[in-house]
Amino acid sequence: MLNLTQIQVKKDDLASAKIHMATMDIENLAPDEIVLSTDSFGFSANNITYAALGETMGYWGFFPADEGYGIVPVWGFATVSHSNHSEIAVGEKVFGYLPMASHLLVRAHKVSQYGFSDGHPERKSISSVYDSYVYCKQDPGYNAKREPWQLNFRPLFMTSFVLDEFVGQQLDHESLLLSSASSKTAFGTAFLLQANKAIRKHAYEVIGLTSASNKALVESLGCYDKVYTYDELNKLPNKSSWLLDFAANGSVISNIQSSLGDDLKKVTLIGATDWQAQVKPNKKALKAEIFFAPSVVKSLHQDWGQGVFLEKYAQAWKHVASALENTMHEQVMTGEQAIIDLYLQTLQGKADTKALNVLSF
Repeated sequence: MLNLTQIQVKKDDLASAKIHMATMDIENLAPDEIVLSTDSFGFSANNITYAALGETMGYWGFFPADEGYGIVPVWGFATVSHSNHSEIAVGEKVFGYLPMASHLLVRAHKVSQYGFSDGHPERKSISSVYDSYVYCKQDPGYNAKREPWQLNFRPLFMTSFVLDEFVGQQLDHESLLLSSASSKTAFGTAFLLQANKAIRKHAYEVIGLTSASNKALVESLGCYDKVYTYDELNKLPNKSSWLLDFAANGSVISNIQSSLGDDLKKVTLIGATDWQAQVKPNKKALKAEIFFAPSVVKSLHQDWGQGVFLEKYAQAWKHVASALENTMHEQVMTGEQAIIDLYLQTLQGKADTKALNVLSF
């Protein structure tokens, strides 16, 4: 038997977290089952979004927990500690979607040269993209010396990468407005929009919208043509505009509408960094579309092939990583209580946004 540690949170009270101890039978693995031992994982406001949207978007369905509780999904590195699959060896290191837990039982299928997927019947997945585990040795984006960056940016930058491709396919706006401009997903997108502007032969402006307290930080990133606080929306240029919304704050969007009027041509809802906002966006009234990154990832995999997709992603990441080299610092935390403490700090908006969090059990 293997001792298993999980961090579970109450679905109706996210500030209530507990340590759950259990055992896993590793002597009688079913065919194709493997055990992943968590090495390390990242944590940021993105993981709070998973919890906040756990019911509505299905994020609680990935990893079973006690009645009334859920396990917050994270992205991290894991090593195969036990295997009953002929093609997957013990010691294989992977990157993928993990629970806040010391171990995960996976029913491996769709095995390829790049990795495998989890087809366990207890996994109620919302997208195959979340079920995929990539072999580090086959991943062109993996760098052993930069694991903290991958842990904290890869899941967010993956959204940035495919969002940039999505936007690039339908450019007919003069201004691209990015709310919650200080969030990693937003400024990752902004860097790529700038990098590809000349290639696309389009003179769009990339404008960041943020709180007054974050304005200096956002301006220092150098990826936005202009930065306005939410109190300066009256200064927005009267141009054909597309709002890429990462915050999900209905009041802010309403204020942008009031400022731009008919110049606000399009609204795309992407994230929910402001998950405690009193007013949520009215998708129908806004005629807004919801951007679901896994669907675009799947489409690009089909168009390009997984190998080409991974290579293009790696090249895009290298460009942004070099620009961010001196802006972040590593923060290592070990043990269940340290993990819970950081979770609660992030939930309350008190975590260090410049930290590359590296967590382990």
